[in-house]
Amino acid sequence: MYAVSTLVPNQSSKVSPTGFEPPKDSIETESNTNTKSIEQIPQEIDDLIDNKMFRNKFRSLISRGFLAELTQLAEIAKSKSKPSFWFATVTAKKNWDRTVDFLRKLNEVASNAAEVIRRVKVPAGSARAVYWACWKLGSTVIGAAVTAQETGKNPFALLMHIAKGHDPSVSRT
Repeated sequence: MYAVSTLVPNQSSKVSPTGFEPPKDSIETESNTNTKSIEQIPQEIDDLIDNKMFRNKFRSLISRGFLAELTQLAEIAKSKSKPSFWFATVTAKKNWDRTVDFLRKLNEVASNAAEVIRRVKVPAGSARAVYWACWKLGSTVIGAAVTAQETGKNPFALLMHIAKGHDPSVSRT
């Protein structure tokens, strides 16, 4: 025989095949809304995604802890002639490990450049040369800056001379 349900007017309930199903308690609805929300993509990153079908890839990267890297890449992309194309290329799955290594080295170079600028008086407009020297010399640039600082007369010129003469394939003993 058919199950008869008694509904209170203006109350939405479902009738299940087994009979009356009461409305959900407020406790049940609150527990459903407290589930983990989908990671939101920051606007500056989302603007660089041409194909919005790849948003899940970026949500995954953000949930794996790469939000700072993606934000830094978005800042770098602003200086490129085709920002969204460059961003898509460096965040491609096959390039991701190289991109993370590049960002790690870029942050190391920026840290070394700040230390060199602190130690050696750099002429106005020569910050780019300091970054070039830091990129070329790597972690040895701090030692070269200390040597240039202790030598005296023109430490910046000496640092640039050291950087120009540096050849990592030649071992000087």
